[in-house]
Amino acid sequence: MTDTALRDSPITLDRRLQIGGTDYQVTVFPTEDQRLDLCIVSSDDDGRVVSEISGSIAPGDLAGLTEVLASTLAGLIAMTGTRAPGTARPPAQRGRAPNRGARWAPADDERLRERYRGGAGQAELAAELGRTTGGVRARLEHLGEILPGGRWRPSPADPPVTA
Repeated sequence: MTDTALRDSPITLDRRLQIGGTDYQVTVFPTEDQRLDLCIVSSDDDGRVVSEISGSIAPGDLAGLTEVLASTLAGLIAMTGTRAPGTARPPAQRGRAPNRGARWAPADDERLRERYRGGAGQAELAAELGRTTGGVRARLEHLGEILPGGRWRPSPADPPVTA
């Protein structure tokens, strides 16, 4: 959409979606400073507002923000274990590590360290913590348990890792 079309457009989007028992009202309209004001309100079957989010977005940032929001919200779903009652995971996410992309909690870090030091394998730790094998390895590198690019289990001749 050109700047002129954006400025002259009265409403870019006014949409209602019903997902499960939740009604979503999405409204987007242009502002004088060439941005888009976005408002999403969800309400339950009785019309009570459940959630509301709003903000101003530069049209050129829509693609990047789409990725950021999808990733962030997926991480929040994994962290909180929330999902609308009766809904299944989207087909693209079946078989995906449930905590992939979620922030590591201090308790998870400690458990990872203990289990790694106790001899647990990479796939075993990934399954146990709901992470990918790459995520487990990256976290162990971050925690100083493995040298970046180093072997999973250092040989006795290798110098110890220092943090």
